[in-house]
Amino acid sequence: MLTKMKLKDYSADSYKLRLWRHFFAPLLTLLVVAVIGVIGFMKFNHTGFLEAFYMVVVTLTTVGYRMESNLSPAGMVFDSLFVMISIILLVVVIGKALEFIVSGEFTQVRRLMRMEKKIEWLSNHYIICGFGRVGHQIAKSLDEANIPYAVIDSKEETSEELEDLNIPYLIGDVTLDKNLERAGIAKAQGLIASADSDTANVFVTLSARGLNPNLYIIARAGMIDSEEKLKKAGANRVVSPYFIAGKHIAEIAIKHKTEAKA
Repeated sequence: MLTKMKLKDYSADSYKLRLWRHFFAPLLTLLVVAVIGVIGFMKFNHTGFLEAFYMVVVTLTTVGYRMESNLSPAGMVFDSLFVMISIILLVVVIGKALEFIVSGEFTQVRRLMRMEKKIEWLSNHYIICGFGRVGHQIAKSLDEANIPYAVIDSKEETSEELEDLNIPYLIGDVTLDKNLERAGIAKAQGLIASADSDTANVFVTLSARGLNPNLYIIARAGMIDSEEKLKKAGANRVVSPYFIAGKHIAEIAIKHKTEAKA
């Protein structure tokens, strides 16, 4: 039964490995068998290179060829084995390729390779870790300021939204060093830890500071108690959306009351 891989199950090396296993390794095996076939036909059937190559092609494509009448016992054994091995190998190669395409992995791999290529071109950019409500607003503001950025988020459905918006992204754990490295943290100008969890933001900040000491890090704090932890973890600025929103609402209420008295 075919199972569709999740985008977060891929990494820069894992999807290249899957490409190798599903396409290049079987094709290389097929090429090796073809070379052995040419050498074998030349040796046992006493044919020239061109005729041997032709016999290999018609055998691998299952078209068939006319058997030589003066084959030696060794030649007959080689021909029989080569035909059986070729057909089995061809079925395996086609099966692997069809499985890879039908399961949707081929499309995912192409999409991820395209995204990784986009991220490779980024420099002096920001990395948004967490694409929730706060992350959406951050991305919108960076777009308006024409500041390049990439997004790391763990939610699978985020990929469809960012794909449509043509925004470079990675699907995976925002706290993992390998994902930060894939997002180009070494060349980044800054990082915004905007995950919904304060714990995740602390880990992101710690990892980011270790990977790039010169990075400008802005971290979101859901709780006031987390601000000090985020600063100790290496954040240059800590912002609490709820505290700011609450303070702003209170200022509006106080202003309204003052104006009403006047």
